[in-house]
Amino acid sequence: MPTPTHPFRNTESLLVVIPDDRIDVEAEAQLYDELCDDQISIRPSSRPKSPQEPPSIFSRDIWLNDNSGASLAFARNVHIAGWTSVGDKLGGAYVVYDCVIRTKEDTTIHAHKRYSDFVLLYDALKHSLPKHQHHFIPALPPKYPFSRYRAAFLDRRRRQLQYWLSAVLLHPEIGACQAVRWWVMD
Repeated sequence: MPTPTHPFRNTESLLVVIPDDRIDVEAEAQLYDELCDDQISIRPSSRPKSPQEPPSIFSRDIWLNDNSGASLAFARNVHIAGWTSVGDKLGGAYVVYDCVIRTKEDTTIHAHKRYSDFVLLYDALKHSLPKHQHHFIPALPPKYPFSRYRAAFLDRRRRQLQYWLSAVLLHPEIGACQAVRWWVMD
């Protein structure tokens, strides 16, 4: 069995390890306090002063709680497991997609949706979201009435709808809107 080697053995010039006894914690804390005081004195008057909202030491326009990565969307994972044709092709058949949505609480929701349901969600998002968020909604795959029952076409559309649904449901703001929740639970 080979002996383990130190992972940074050949990187002395790229990595500097400072021993704990050479770090002056008091000086670091004082420097941080001075930087915070400087930022508070140049804080824009339009932002409210809040003790929970310390300024960034890198920019006067960026605050530590901006874009912290907290998503309001309820979904963690989205995929379309498959599709099935319902009814007789001559008597009004249609295709249903099995949308599998895993929530942040680890609950799995199976929503069975037709292509027209995706169109309804698209329209609801366009009408309910502010104009500046419309560019986050991708275009739906086009409708092809003559190919709609071919397996190759349906599998390609399944993948396209999965991309579309993931982009909508996993978006941190759009995925939390009421139109999305109604669509999933309908």
